[in-house]
Amino acid sequence: MLNAFFSITTACKANNRKHLMTETALITYVAALFSMMNPIGNTGVFAGMTADRDAATARRIAWTCAGAIALTLLTVTWTGGILLKFFGITVHELRAAGGVIVLLIALSMLRSDNSHRQTPQEAASAAEQNHIAVVPLAIPIVAGPGAIATAIVAAERHSGIWAKIDLSIAAVGLALFTGFLFSVSKPIANKLGESGMGVVTRLMGMVLAAIAMGMLADGVKGMIPALAS
Repeated sequence: MLNAFFSITTACKANNRKHLMTETALITYVAALFSMMNPIGNTGVFAGMTADRDAATARRIAWTCAGAIALTLLTVTWTGGILLKFFGITVHELRAAGGVIVLLIALSMLRSDNSHRQTPQEAASAAEQNHIAVVPLAIPIVAGPGAIATAIVAAERHSGIWAKIDLSIAAVGLALFTGFLFSVSKPIANKLGESGMGVVTRLMGMVLAAIAMGMLADGVKGMIPALAS
């Protein structure tokens, strides 16, 4: 009886080890997710999109965005591909749709069109002022198809509870880091001035347009494999 108990215990421990993440796997995941989220590069995008907001509002948007990023990544980490399958959406379709959204935003930034920020009616409402924090800042600019796909793949590869906790801690940490960078972007924008921010806005619009075209091309090629050949 005692031997049987120890055999079962040993088997359970061995099974748990299969679902634990190694340090190398966790570091690789953090590096991949960081690259996909690109918090440093997107700080310029955030500064351009909040150039007409006061410092307090920009900080509120930054931390709301961080919360939305964390919630998005936690959701896909713990549900894996279930959500996409439930809605009948593939990662390629998500990537293509995200590319279209980001491209429209980029074109607005290049034209110095503030319609992607807020309308006069929205400016009159403090609650409405945070609307860009979730879409498009959190989704799809930071937690876009690439970041979501990275989280889904990692969660399916490391399906154990403790592994998902590690993935969750990494995602929340990166979300908080992004929120911090976004929250301090306003002082930098103030030093640059209106003309300087105009240059930054157009430059980041070009960068966003390039990112959008890559997202759209990857999505379309994934949906239509014949185009990749």
